[in-house]
Amino acid sequence: MANSAQQFNRANPRSQQVISPLLRLALLLGVALHLAGFLFFSVISSPLPQRAARPSFVQYVSPDSLASESELEEQAALFDSAPLFIPTRWNASQAYSVNLRDAARDQFPEFEPEINLLRDLQPASLLFAPGLQVSAPIDLLASRFWRFFGGAPSEALVALSESQPIAEIVVLAGPIAETVSLPAALTYITAAPIARPVLYYLRVSADGVVWGAPTRGRSSGNEAFDAAAAEWLGRAEVRAQLPQGYLSITVFPW
Repeated sequence: MANSAQQFNRANPRSQQVISPLLRLALLLGVALHLAGFLFFSVISSPLPQRAARPSFVQYVSPDSLASESELEEQAALFDSAPLFIPTRWNASQAYSVNLRDAARDQFPEFEPEINLLRDLQPASLLFAPGLQVSAPIDLLASRFWRFFGGAPSEALVALSESQPIAEIVVLAGPIAETVSLPAALTYITAAPIARPVLYYLRVSADGVVWGAPTRGRSSGNEAFDAAAAEWLGRAEVRAQLPQGYLSITVFPW
């Protein structure tokens, strides 16, 4: 082992010459000198600034002093919202008062649990109206709602008598505004359907004289029915029954 150590020292003579004991001492003295200079120039020569003591920013007031001072109340509310807020019994936020006028606004009934068994058990549809007062028990099995194939009771059908066409006469401009209905005896033969009534306009003077022929305002869609209505209005016995004025005559088919 001794021989190997001597051989290593002989092989690396330069490493022992670079880091000598004198160099090590110089490095340690340099580091110590830098630390001493830093402490002298940074700490001793430039101390921390001295400031006068001031009262604390957060001020606590009693709840009684806020009764008549709105500014103090607002100031206390601002102080209570500060990060240095300390909840104690002397703090203004502990003076909690309930306003009866605003109490109803703070309630949220839609978020509160509400259980009503009677309303939940009530069926959606009833056979009888709610609150129906009866003097005797009602047999539900005898109700007509159980007759699925019997149908609802109905009265016998009444046969309608055949009616003839009707003419509705409305006075649009005249001494008296009135509406007159006359039976129209029309004679026509057609196989086509009549979609709607035919409308004619006619003017009758105060002496009962008809001025001109009837003017068709709207066709019924059937030329035979329109011609029969115009022929019926041209009869002397029909014109004698017409009121005076500017007339709107609507002839309805049977």
